[in-house]
Amino acid sequence: MQQFFIESLKELKLSKEQERQCTKVLRMRAGDKIRLVDGSGSGVIAELTNMNPLELIEIDTITFETQKTHITLIASLIRPERLEWMIQKACEVGANRIVLMQADHGVVRDFGDRIQRKLERWNLIAKEASEQAYLSTPVTIEGVITKEDLEKYRSDLNVFADLGPGDHIMNAKLPHHESMTIVIGPEGGFSESEVKYFNSKEFAQISLGKSVLRAETASIIACALVRASEAIA
Repeated sequence: MQQFFIESLKELKLSKEQERQCTKVLRMRAGDKIRLVDGSGSGVIAELTNMNPLELIEIDTITFETQKTHITLIASLIRPERLEWMIQKACEVGANRIVLMQADHGVVRDFGDRIQRKLERWNLIAKEASEQAYLSTPVTIEGVITKEDLEKYRSDLNVFADLGPGDHIMNAKLPHHESMTIVIGPEGGFSESEVKYFNSKEFAQISLGKSVLRAETASIIACALVRASEAIA
């Protein structure tokens, strides 16, 4: 069943693009059902009663399962095609907010005057992935920040993933917190300066395993393992 985020549940109204997707892409007919969510945690099941003009009626309410931990993923900039794939999949597996960061060893430093257009595109990708995953609120994409901005994104629990002495994230016995920030490095890994900075700000080092992961893979695995840890706790 397709899910859409809409402005308000008081008026069950789709945008023109959403209507086009229903009629032209999904080829829905009267009697088909969709999920409508207002982005603040409330949603309904609606039935299409008429196609031209498109009309909807509420037939049931949606109950969302509450996530134990709000995850802020701080991901270093990587090449655009990999970055977009990472955003999509990180939303699907459990990130609540994604913040993009310039890293010392990053191949991509910034997007110049294209950053606003890029953010609009990334947020659209995140919104569609959030709909796909039946999330109660769309994941937001923010940035681009530097490591000095990390203070603004601190959570109850703060970690960075790196090869080395840190415990594996599944074995770290991380205490339960309502919020968690995870920092993931670029293709070249973190610099010594960045690691020292993270330590000075009390970000604990954790491991995602012995394999050297691509940056986009590490972001996805980190979020997925946190959600897995919650499920078996």
